[in-house]
Amino acid sequence: MPLWERQLNEWLAEEPERTAAADFEAFWDETQWLAQSQPLNPEVVSVDYPSKKLSAYQISFDAFDRGRIQAWLLVPTTSTSEKLPALIRWHDYLGFRGRIGTHLTWALQGFVVLVPDIRGHGDSSDLTHYSWGNNKGYFPQGIQEPREYYLRGCIADGLRAVHFLSGCGEVNPNRIGIIGDGLGGLVSLWTAALHPQINTIAPVAPYPCDWERHVVGASSIAADEVKIYLTRYPEQEETVWKTLSYFDPINIAHRVNCPSLFPIGLQGNTAPPQDSVGIYNLIAGEKELKVLPYDGHGAGIEELICWMQERLKP
Repeated sequence: MPLWERQLNEWLAEEPERTAAADFEAFWDETQWLAQSQPLNPEVVSVDYPSKKLSAYQISFDAFDRGRIQAWLLVPTTSTSEKLPALIRWHDYLGFRGRIGTHLTWALQGFVVLVPDIRGHGDSSDLTHYSWGNNKGYFPQGIQEPREYYLRGCIADGLRAVHFLSGCGEVNPNRIGIIGDGLGGLVSLWTAALHPQINTIAPVAPYPCDWERHVVGASSIAADEVKIYLTRYPEQEETVWKTLSYFDPINIAHRVNCPSLFPIGLQGNTAPPQDSVGIYNLIAGEKELKVLPYDGHGAGIEELICWMQERLKP
């Protein structure tokens, strides 16, 4: 048996211990209600794109609380009135939505594709008032108070993206999938756990998961940003871990009931593969683990294409 297979078997036998605070469910019930009750105020502008097989749009809608989310919307040109399955594609931390051509693989298969910039990235704004001032990077922003924390806005924006997509006339609201890389994978997990309309998800190397272990052992920008903050404010360690527990996928994974695919490259250390396996172990619904032993962070695009085609049937 190869070494990687022995390691994988060990990880599959472990189930992370939840760290949820007593008011965890109430916190997310409130956040979900606020995210879905705030008006979207969407704007849709046609983009002149040189393909007769799709219509392209630059869209925007209000971010959670304040700010504005910018995104691409790609709609395949069809000769029927049948509503289409849809995908939301979330990029990784410090990334952006990319060019339209980056997403043609999905649109030309028959998916309506929504590709937002995460708040504070690309063309999306983050106008949250962080009462503790500014820190290096986004992961320490608002870390003293869960209701101010940066990831709360990211996750709420994920719920609002589903709201927008469900209202598109071309979309079948019962056939919506999400693919997210890294931070986008975390947003995908949370959206699927909180929003019953999500039909499938594929979190690719989601992070941070198991926050305390991630900060101590991972080679990620997120871990470095939190460590720098704790170096400056060591007296806040207990507060930091408590805040982060509200945003740790190990505390919400049991609520993911839709089919999920976890493509895992075992050579990645930005999002340690054992963390993804730990989340996989906690998922309650139908799930599949696709292990790519010699790939790293962001592996598995071919597997994603086949899996989404099978589940959403464009």
